[in-house]
Order: sequence, then structure tokens, then C-alpha cells
Amino acid sequence: MSQFLYLLRHAKAEPWVPGVNDFTRPLSERGRVHMQALLARFGELIEWPEKALCSSSRRTRETLAPFVSAHPDLETNTTYSDAIYEATAGSLHALADEAFESCNSLMMVGHNPGFEHLALGLARNEDTTEIHKMPTGTLAVIEFPGGFRSDAGHGALRHWIRRKDL
Repeated sequence: MSQFLYLLRHAKAEPWVPGVNDFTRPLSERGRVHMQALLARFGELIEWPEKALCSSSRRTRETLAPFVSAHPDLETNTTYSDAIYEATAGSLHALADEAFESCNSLMMVGHNPGFEHLALGLARNEDTTEIHKMPTGTLAVIEFPGGFRSDAGHGALRHWIRRKDL
């Protein structure tokens, strides 16, 4: 049975300024508008994930919020984790592997460079040309036909939706 990983990099946040904690930066108005547009497109193209793992930073929580509002079942199946903030691709891979033990579709909301490196490492070679840069608000949907454990590194990139695509 196929498993699907949805990697969503947080939307555009307010700029960092010296003396302000990066972890608490909110989304900008542009980021909030973008997530509403992505949500509308998401419902047209993609099935809802069973679970979500989200960095506990403010901007990632705000990125996920419209999806949770639109699909309340997702709220009870969402885990917020400090481990996703500044995580390496290897750490993110381990978190996904553990989550896939109890679901077939998982949305992860987090940050670069970890998300971009994870997407590059999970997708089959012919799909990696699409993944040369993961701008804020980009959604990657990767399918693992034989399951995440057996097909990680050979996942099929099903969707790569950037802000400029909406």
C-alpha cells in the first residue's frame, strides 16, 4: 500500500530583526494569504493527510492552522514538536519513519534547509530536478508505492506547489 508524505515549508514570515527570538516570528500577511490559496488548491488536488507533525515555532503553527480549521480531524492527529525546528534531514527522516508506523499519509510542517534536503533524499533521481530550491510555503507531496521504509530514496514526487504556482 502506498504511503504519502506531505512536506510543507512554513509560509512567508515577518522578517527577523536583531533582539527578536526567531522561534516566535509570526507569518506575514503575505504568508497568511498564501496559505489560504494553498488550502483552496489542496482541497482540489490532494487527499487530506491522516496525521501531521509540525514544528512548534509560531510561523509553522500559523502555517498549519488553516488546514486544521478546514479539517478538524487533523487537529486531534497533530503533534507539535521542538525537534523539527532546525532539524537535519536525518532527524526529519527518523520522525517520519516513526509516524508512518501508524498512518499512510503524513504532513510535516517545518523549515529549511532540513525540508529541502529531506525532499531531495527521498525522491527518485528523475524528480530531484524539480526540487532545486524549496521557497517558503512550498508543498511537496511524495508517494512511496511500497511504503516509506522500502521506498525512501525512490519516492515519486506527485506535487510540487510553490507560491508562484497559485
